[in-house]
Amino acid sequence: MAQLALAESLTLTVDPRPLFVPSGLLVIPGERYRFAAGGKWQDWFRTVGPTGWKLWPLHLKNRVPGAAFFYLCASIGADDANAFAVGAGLDWTVPDAAANAPDRQLYFFANDWRACYGNNHPLPPEQGGPLTVAITRIA
Repeated sequence: MAQLALAESLTLTVDPRPLFVPSGLLVIPGERYRFAAGGKWQDWFRTVGPTGWKLWPLHLKNRVPGAAFFYLCASIGADDANAFAVGAGLDWTVPDAAANAPDRQLYFFANDWRACYGNNHPLPPEQGGPLTVAITRIA
């Protein structure tokens, strides 16, 4: 795993099919990152970007409750307990609690019901895909 130096960036393609897409990035409490996402992916037949879509009240049962279906989300370690919503963009500080996580790698995923990842699809460029996130260390 790697760490980013201040002002260094990496761009990751996020496949919506796995429960967790590893970034290869090790995060340390107190570091600050900027996430900027773009592109599209597909939930069954619905094509959306990193802010996904909502269907009241079904999105309340997503892995990150209350965040839309297919909202771009991340987690410290492959653990939904450490998950948070990213969307199209977010400035984020690694929380102190990350120091105790057994896996401090940053993972990304499409917010969905755990049992429904079988109908998720990445998209090719001619259909607006793939969905990518740029990760920049800002402090």
